[in-house]
Amino acid sequence: MLAFAVNAQTEKGDWMVGGNLVISTPTGNSQFTVQPMGGYFFANNFVAGLDFAFNFSNKGGTKTSSEVGGPFARYYINIKNSTFKPFFHAEYNLGNQIITLPSSKSSNTSGNFFLGAGGAFFINNNVALEGVAGYEHTKIQGSPVENGFLFRLGFQVHLLGSEVERVRGR
Repeated sequence: MLAFAVNAQTEKGDWMVGGNLVISTPTGNSQFTVQPMGGYFFANNFVAGLDFAFNFSNKGGTKTSSEVGGPFARYYINIKNSTFKPFFHAEYNLGNQIITLPSSKSSNTSGNFFLGAGGAFFINNNVALEGVAGYEHTKIQGSPVENGFLFRLGFQVHLLGSEVERVRGR
């Protein structure tokens, strides 16, 4: 029964909502990011959806904030009779960055992509704690390209398609 419950969490018709806490170290700058996300399993073990990220950093007298969003895709690998599921993850985001210096303020467009791998540990039938690590490439208008390692910790709530339909009253 446990194996069925764990495997059913990434089946076609299921939903995933949750988020990540991002710790990033591009070019020696520490950043804090909150990233809510949601997706739909359009095939077994394959989810696609949207994510949004709100990033804040303060390096010296420079304060930076950004809001980005875009599509993501993730493929889970089933391990029989296990509550752990490794996955591959890809995303592309567009957004806006605001830089505040003591004497000026500027706004620039940005774009980035992330390719990584990680794992989801299901602590019950619907909730998974996850970690993902990989490569991030970011281009901000008027700035040099930033590339680097990215590590995220987060959680996801997996809703079976039948549970979503029951809540909708169908």
